[in-house]
Amino acid sequence: MIEELYIKNYALIDETRVLFAGKLNILTGETGAGKSVLIGALGLVLGNKADSTAIRTGCDEAEVTGVFHNTSEDIRSWLEEHDLDPGEDSLIIRRKIRSTGRGSVYIQSRPFTLADLSELGRLLVDVHGQHDHQSLFYIDQHRRFLDKSGKLEEMNRRVQGLFNALKDKSAEIDELKAAQENREKEIELLQYAVNEIDEADLKEGEEEELRKVLKRMDQAQELYSVIDGLTDLLSENRGGALSALSKAQPLMDRLTEMESEQAGLKSRYNDAFYELEDIAQSLAGMGDQISYTPAEKEALEDRLAVIKRISRKYGPGFDEVQRHLAESRESLERLDHAVDRLEALGAERDALEEELIGEARLLSERRKETALILEGRICDLLATLGMPSASFSISVSLKTGDQGQALCGINGLDRVEFMFSANKGEPLKSLRNVASGGELSRVMLAVKTALADSDNTPVLVFDEIDAGIGGEVASSIGRHMKGLAGFHQILCITHLASIAVYADNHIKVKKTEREDRTHTDLFALEGNERVAEIARMLSGDSEGSASLTHAEEMLKGASL
Repeated sequence: MIEELYIKNYALIDETRVLFAGKLNILTGETGAGKSVLIGALGLVLGNKADSTAIRTGCDEAEVTGVFHNTSEDIRSWLEEHDLDPGEDSLIIRRKIRSTGRGSVYIQSRPFTLADLSELGRLLVDVHGQHDHQSLFYIDQHRRFLDKSGKLEEMNRRVQGLFNALKDKSAEIDELKAAQENREKEIELLQYAVNEIDEADLKEGEEEELRKVLKRMDQAQELYSVIDGLTDLLSENRGGALSALSKAQPLMDRLTEMESEQAGLKSRYNDAFYELEDIAQSLAGMGDQISYTPAEKEALEDRLAVIKRISRKYGPGFDEVQRHLAESRESLERLDHAVDRLEALGAERDALEEELIGEARLLSERRKETALILEGRICDLLATLGMPSASFSISVSLKTGDQGQALCGINGLDRVEFMFSANKGEPLKSLRNVASGGELSRVMLAVKTALADSDNTPVLVFDEIDAGIGGEVASSIGRHMKGLAGFHQILCITHLASIAVYADNHIKVKKTEREDRTHTDLFALEGNERVAEIARMLSGDSEGSASLTHAEEMLKGASL
């Protein structure tokens, strides 16, 4: 609900703060006093387009601030989605318009776009009359009204869930089919990669070992010369070190015979001889190992080239090549099973489509049943609201494609639209195209009354609802509003005392002249002031005893 509206430098208003009651708020005043100014100011904080000509003459900017009590779940959800804390009870919206044409929007002190404000505004207030912001102008709202009336929201959510699941399943199938078009080519490429890597039969560490061997082969001649030289120097047969040591053996034996305490020297001599002998044998073995043929070297070089090519193509290293091999095999397996997967997805999609159509048809039947009940209630209400010849119908028809085929959308099979005729014998037409401002307001009053226990729009505004009516019809409208105010906060502009007497909060709009300027003022009426205003509305005389007495009687009657 809206708790207060602060207006500054807007139209003929200098600065004012209007407080609203939680139930029925009635705005009255003489013609031209500026009652529509309040509705225009309210429209600014609901996201309506601004007109810089509405800025008070002599001022550069106008400001309107609305304070709302955000109890609606829809509003709290909107705040959460836009990173605003819904825990606060008060929702504050501030709108500034400037003579330059630029303006600003603040929700809870944070800047927002006008589109954001308009979206939030539709959740806060429904305005009915000569102004925009009317939910009856949006055909999709007709379906929502109908679903609320029959408590069909849960059924509709099931249809929405199935529709989205079917949409996702169809997208998955389309993606798989698109992949299938390139399947053969992809299989060929993957199989080639698997075969090439398998045939290469890479071994971990093989490349490094081959490089070492080839390096040794490149250095083989020099290595062989070194080994040969060492072998000659150590040789036992060609005057080498071992030959000399062999000749020294008898002398060492004689030394130890003569000097027994030198036995340690003999032991060391023997160790040295055996160690050199072992070295000579190792060198001989190395010489045997480095013997190779050019064909052997070429084979090793070819093998290294294979390893380098595979690593460069699928690597760069052994681990990466093996990972590529594993992934290629997995992809091949997946593609091999793609046909089976496509068939399975098709079966799942068909099952979802069948379930969706079944739920949508059931929902459609319930909507048609609900439509008959709701349109009957609304027609009865319209008769009590001064429109006895009006006809109201709820069209529930199949949505169709270009070829006339039935279509199921996210909200089912149905296109729901309110149809209306104000005069007997005239055909039913789309409500938005045939209803005048006053008629539309009364239709909305009837709709809202019929949906009083299920509609969650916090605030309803009625402008021009009394156009062309009076007497008992006006009293009936007042009683309906009073009853509806038990479910919604209502703001109503009226010229009729028969409606005004039902107000919980009566606000008078008055135009005055001060300091050579015209001003519009708004103030709440109580007691004798309210009696005087009702008297003025009855006869134009706010002081005559007869008018005052009549006003008092009407106020007492409305309070019973």
